[in-house]
Amino acid sequence: MGSRDGITGGDEPARSSDGSSGGVPGPSALPPHLDPRRARGGVPPRATRSVSVVPASRPPRRRRTARVLSWIAVVSSVAILASAVGGYLLLNHYDSNLNKIEGLGLGEDRPEDLPRDAKNILIVGSDGRGDLEAGEGPQGVGEEFVTGQRSDTIILAHLYGDADQAQLISFPRDSWVEIPDYTDPTTGEVVPAHEGKINSAFFEGGPALLIDTVENLTDVYVDHYMQVDFEGFQAIVERLDGVEVCLSEPAKDSFSGIDLDAGRQTIKGDQALAFVRQRMGLPNGDIDRIRRQQQFIGAIVRKVLSAGTLLNPLRLNGVISDATQSLQVDDSLGIGDLQDLALRFRNFDAGGVIFSTVPITDADGRRAGQSVVLLDQAALEVLFDGIRRDVPPGTPDDAPTAEPTETLIVAPSAVRVRVYNGAGVSGLGRQAYDDLERLGFQLVGEPGNRGSGQTMTTVFHSPDRADSARTLAAAIPGATTELDPALDRTLDLVVGESYDGAQEVTVTGSAPVEPASPPASPPVVTAAEDPCAV
Repeated sequence: MGSRDGITGGDEPARSSDGSSGGVPGPSALPPHLDPRRARGGVPPRATRSVSVVPASRPPRRRRTARVLSWIAVVSSVAILASAVGGYLLLNHYDSNLNKIEGLGLGEDRPEDLPRDAKNILIVGSDGRGDLEAGEGPQGVGEEFVTGQRSDTIILAHLYGDADQAQLISFPRDSWVEIPDYTDPTTGEVVPAHEGKINSAFFEGGPALLIDTVENLTDVYVDHYMQVDFEGFQAIVERLDGVEVCLSEPAKDSFSGIDLDAGRQTIKGDQALAFVRQRMGLPNGDIDRIRRQQQFIGAIVRKVLSAGTLLNPLRLNGVISDATQSLQVDDSLGIGDLQDLALRFRNFDAGGVIFSTVPITDADGRRAGQSVVLLDQAALEVLFDGIRRDVPPGTPDDAPTAEPTETLIVAPSAVRVRVYNGAGVSGLGRQAYDDLERLGFQLVGEPGNRGSGQTMTTVFHSPDRADSARTLAAAIPGATTELDPALDRTLDLVVGESYDGAQEVTVTGSAPVEPASPPASPPVVTAAEDPCAV
């Protein structure tokens, strides 16, 4: 697995289209104390860390809950635009729109990196309502108002390494969790680890403590952090001319300001806000609100991916500009990450965006005199074990993880390969080239050189050529596969010193039928679902 870019990672030099090292600079390397690749042997006790509360870079006209929705439009739109017009300059412009949060102050004792270049992004909708008056401005028309800042919306977005899929996992804001120890930036005193609602971690210690809390709960590494405001979300919905939602019965509530009829309808403005923020009057409170938010995110995904948006450059550019201006992100997320997201999402459709909520045992539990959401620890471990292994929902429990060995479904004759000598051993690239040609692989060009000193043989592939990469890796004993979103339908084979010939492979000729999900598994819900069809 290659170097990871993220909150704590650095980039390897980007490869050009012929596979050689290019001159495109990646994000600047982070200081050693933020590097997640440092040895973790023995896993020392969680260290006490200083956590700086990062003040919002915008005035406090922030909106709760719904701001997270704009992230989907950002990722999807940037992906489509970049793949359609090769918009490096546009991406650079959008990158300059992003508000960077500096100095998150993350510690060294963090979860292990993910396989297959999968990535996790923690998305937060912060209310930031400190000096706003109830019912005015972006507060909407409802009566509900409290002071202080909370992370009312918390979503962990997992981007799968070898699949055109993303899973968005929502955390109820009242989830009862352990908040790790931290140093209070105002007093300098160490606050010991304690239990509390997950949204209070953001209130107490800002983004860094919230990231630490989520990583402590899930044992999942967070690559990037995004904080979204509602003003940008409202602008996106307006540019999309509203999005379509569905209600099973009329909704009217003075706290949120919602006043909608039952059935299918297109909403925007105050009613879009009310749709995603209503909690009072719903049978399951915040859990039902999460379902509303997921329905709305799905509606945005479908609208952004529709021909009406894709074929309208002005609308698409406006959506992306508004969205990027509404985001605050960790300071290591830059132009290289936007390019990576664009390449990952170029083949996405609404069915590839999966929604889920952390498992719970009681949505109305009591702890320390408060009404809280109690989590199902056993089911939560199952859910995040799949995320750590980068296995999509519905995959059998015994499915292989880091290096798949399942039945091969792509014949060598259908696999295009460029061969490079990465060992610096004279004639090794030509030997591999001739061996693969004998086995029936499609060889592209002549063998080239890519540095020296590489020991292992590696197959680099694009997201939609993972099955082809497995066939090629199976033909070369000891070879590994690695995702390279910059590649096209041709694989790059970098031959290492350990290369010792190629062997015949057995191919079934067709993809295996995916087994049914175990009865205990929750149904997979995607952005392609029609909410009125239920």
